[in-house]
Amino acid sequence: MMAMPYCPKHRISPGVLSALVLFTWARAEASDSVLLITIDTLRADHLGCYGDARAVTPAIDSLAKQSVKFEHAFAAVPLTLPSHAALLTGTYPMYNGVRDQPGFRLPRDVPTLPELFSRAGYATAAVLGSPVLCRRFGLERGFRDYDDRFAVSTEQQEAGLPNIKRPAGAVTDLALAWLQRRPRGKPFFLWLHFYDPHLPYRTPEPFRSRFASRPYDGEIAYTDSSLAKLFASLRRHQLFDSTIIVLTADHGEGLGDHGESTHGYFIYNSTLHVPLLIKPASPTRAKEIQVSVSLVDVAPTLLHLAGVPIPASMQGVDLAQGVISGKEPPAHPVYAETLYPLLHLGWAPLRALISQAKASPRWEAVKYIQAPHPELYDLGADAGELHNQYASQAGVAAHAQLEAFVKAHARADALAARAPVNAQTAKLFASLGYFAEGISGLGEAAARRDPKDGVAEHEALLRAAHAFQARRYDTAAAILEDVLSRDPEQPLALDYLGTIQFSRHDLQAARRIYAQLIEAAPYYATGYSELGHTEALLGNRAEAERLYRRAMEIDPSNPRPPRELGMLLLERGQLEEAEKLLREALKLDPTDVFALNALGEAEARQGDYQEAAAVLERALQGAPHAVPVRLNLGFVYLQLKRFGDVERLMTQTIRLDARQPQAFALLGAACLQLRKTEGAREAFQHALALDPHNGMALEGMRAVTDSTR
Repeated sequence: MMAMPYCPKHRISPGVLSALVLFTWARAEASDSVLLITIDTLRADHLGCYGDARAVTPAIDSLAKQSVKFEHAFAAVPLTLPSHAALLTGTYPMYNGVRDQPGFRLPRDVPTLPELFSRAGYATAAVLGSPVLCRRFGLERGFRDYDDRFAVSTEQQEAGLPNIKRPAGAVTDLALAWLQRRPRGKPFFLWLHFYDPHLPYRTPEPFRSRFASRPYDGEIAYTDSSLAKLFASLRRHQLFDSTIIVLTADHGEGLGDHGESTHGYFIYNSTLHVPLLIKPASPTRAKEIQVSVSLVDVAPTLLHLAGVPIPASMQGVDLAQGVISGKEPPAHPVYAETLYPLLHLGWAPLRALISQAKASPRWEAVKYIQAPHPELYDLGADAGELHNQYASQAGVAAHAQLEAFVKAHARADALAARAPVNAQTAKLFASLGYFAEGISGLGEAAARRDPKDGVAEHEALLRAAHAFQARRYDTAAAILEDVLSRDPEQPLALDYLGTIQFSRHDLQAARRIYAQLIEAAPYYATGYSELGHTEALLGNRAEAERLYRRAMEIDPSNPRPPRELGMLLLERGQLEEAEKLLREALKLDPTDVFALNALGEAEARQGDYQEAAAVLERALQGAPHAVPVRLNLGFVYLQLKRFGDVERLMTQTIRLDARQPQAFALLGAACLQLRKTEGAREAFQHALALDPHNGMALEGMRAVTDSTR
């Protein structure tokens, strides 16, 4: 089937568009609340309402019976951060600039759904199931409440993002608590992100036993049970019927299709096809829409349904009339990409365009995948994308259509406004056609390895990652060394192997491997941070500082380099610059306990004990069991003459860890000031038993002795 040539659509100015919205959708009022539910890694074909007879998803299936169901909805990127950026902005990645994760941050001049709803008078909140969407990536803009508090450090996040989950039950409970305390008298926009179907599977009972052979489906069933609780509460409070509800996913999961076990690597429909259910705020019969749609279309559709003007910057197609009437929206191309193979593996990126000649009751669509070995599929007849028809003349037309689409949707100032990294990466992007001046062809990408030819190697890397996370370092290292013997500049393999050597405390080996990593992939920001940390531990402070500053240039969204550099300068006594860097890190991640603790120390060393106490109290709130924070705060309380607080805090600290001589010394100092002489003597004796050279305890014992003479 030949695809129709694509003609770029004209954008409407904001003023004209606002008038058009009010004219065409007279019923919409800026008073309908909106609930957006995204379920991470959820394939549409694993839900009952999308045809899976084995699925246990009664809550989602029930919602589908009251919704418009889009049978063929697709993610713009099969990765969590860039997919949500596209969803929340109604723009494609070549416009909003978020192409991968991490290392990318949504620019402030791209409007988001929560910003637009907030300006329209909505109460806005988000509850996240994973820190992969934490505020440092820019998606928090417009949310009055953005619950991304996971009490883990940035490096913990980078080392094991998939391992850090907030279970569906907790997401639901936090959502219900917010609904109880939300501002009354105004509509709300609430986004809930559920992460459970993402690896690793940790399904609670009874789902774990029931789905022992199908853990992915067990995670979906567990999430569905939490949604049942959410929907029941909405009904009890008369909110369900009057709320616009959207349920979708950011991407699917390979589950072995085309050799891909997870997602992000390929752009076949196993990882792009997602559920999309839209329930309007007024009763409607279940309807099914066959036309292909994108998650980029969700933002303008929601704004229209809620009666909020759609900004001209949004590139998605407004599907609101289809939601209300049930009629097929006009056919329009759907774009997808993944830069994961390029940025993590050094291989060719992938781009795709799904095209329909017209809307029809039977889905007929062509999908073109741009790669060193291009692919073309007739999706109506070949849903599994098994029979490549690119050799036909239609392949040439599909290629031209993709190029026209990208040109029409790329931002003209992409190089200046969208480059997330250093000039080397910007140059790489331009050579591959990912900035305006290089958009006409793949350029050097055609000479890079086709991901289809490296899928077995990528799966080996995933096995190594799983072995590393299970602390089976020898197994992981053997897999990685085998990969590197055939592909010695493989960035992901070098990153994993360097981390393993660091975990083994072989700093020289880690240093050598991280140096290889940044030479092979100079855009790889994590490599600079890891090498900087290794150099610092080896005593090479000047080189560590250089590497941290380089990491900050490459990835300004990452709080770790300014925090680590701030701590390094703090050790040198460069207090003002250290404070500046630590505050910069905390702007990116206000919950970073390491940065808060270091900033508290910097303030104390500059004599501002009140500010030091405030900062350290924030740190303690985020990490109640962090002993270094407790010791620093105890010292600051002592300087502020808050002796009772010192006594209370150190008593608690000793219960947590009775091996801390400074905790006993601080307790003794507080008791001495409170005239509890025997308590002071006993505390100082404990401190000196643990550390005979503890200065505070030695001085305290002399004071106790003098006071009893």
